[in-house]
Order: sequence, then structure tokens, then C-alpha cells
Amino acid sequence: RQRQMRIGGGLIARDLHDTLAQELAGSRMLLQAAERDWQRNPDAALRQVRAVSQALGAHLEETRSIISDLTPPALERDDLETALRGLCTRLQSATTAPHVAFRAEGAPHLLPTERAVTLLRVAQGLLANAREHARATHVHVTLTHGDGWAAVEVRDNGRGFDQRIAQPVSPNRGFGLVAARERLSSLGGTLTVDSTPGHGTSVRAVLPVADRDLVGAS
Repeated sequence: RQRQMRIGGGLIARDLHDTLAQELAGSRMLLQAAERDWQRNPDAALRQVRAVSQALGAHLEETRSIISDLTPPALERDDLETALRGLCTRLQSATTAPHVAFRAEGAPHLLPTERAVTLLRVAQGLLANAREHARATHVHVTLTHGDGWAAVEVRDNGRGFDQRIAQPVSPNRGFGLVAARERLSSLGGTLTVDSTPGHGTSVRAVLPVADRDLVGAS
């Protein structure tokens, strides 16, 4: 029972990091930008404040969902592709965010709820890294449906990093790639990272497809 409580607590902590903590950090950046623009460009500042207001509403809904059953509201309404597309659209609407492009490849198929949630959470964390740490100006998100598997790739043109140097968990970087890899591994998935200093980063999360608890299935 104690082990189950530790596992459950870890999942909640990761979900809070991938959603609430990351999104609040992004909202804080927008408000700081609005403060800088308030005098010289009030129209831009107003757009930034409105973006934060809309985002906070989504954050509140997300937090309530985490508290109730850890299933993102977007996946209660739609499939993974629609949820990812909506996530990219929201990020693109922020004036200080990088340009975010989304595309889907392969014949779409329904995913088990747990696996759809995992891919969405990992994508949220990777997008937050690209926005806050990589200093990227362009990010490409690709959802690929294969034969018995699904993958999400997040590729940016940011500053990259040296993969030979370990990426520890820290208060500044939260759970990051280490937690994403552990989360995927627990479901038989993998995380592949390709990054070079000065040449951006590409991260690909792959999960096998199961046949139970399908999202959107009756």
C-alpha cells in the first residue's frame, strides 16, 4: 500500500509539473512581458494580459481534473490529436511564445486513456522545455500513428545541449527528460533524444497501443 501511495504521489507530482507548474511559469513570463510593454505598447500588453486570463481558465480546469482523476479535460472531450492540436494553438496565441506547428501522420486509431494521457503530458513538458529553456523560435510537433504504436515528436531550433552531460532533476528544470523517460518506460515506451549545442533538439516519445479503456470508445 505504501508503494502504491508513493507511485500515485509521483504521478500526481509529474502531472502537476507537466501542466500547472509549467503553464503558470509561462503565464508569469507573459505578465512580465506585459509589464515591460505597458507604457510603450499598451495594445501588445493588453493582448498578453488577455492571453494569461484565458490560459488561467484552462489551468483551473486542468487542475480540477488532476485532483479528480488525473485525466486531462481535453481527452475527456476529444482524441489525442485534437488535444495536441489545441495545446499547440494555445501556445501559438501567446505573443512571447515560439512559432508552434502541428501535424499528424498515419491512419489515426484510438488509444487507451492512460497512454493518451502519458503522451499528452510528455508533449506538454517538452513544449515547456522548448519555450523556457531552449530559447527556440520555432517548434514542430508531430503525432504519428503506426502499426501498434503511437509517437509524439517535439523538434525545436533552440540552443540544444550536450547529451554527454547528465540532465539532473532540479528545482529549476523540474522532472524534465528523466521523468518523461521513466513515465514512458512504465508503459513499455521509449524516449529518444537528439540534441547538439547550437543546433536544436528533437525528442521522440513512443508508446505501444493496448486494447483496453479506449479514449472515446463507448
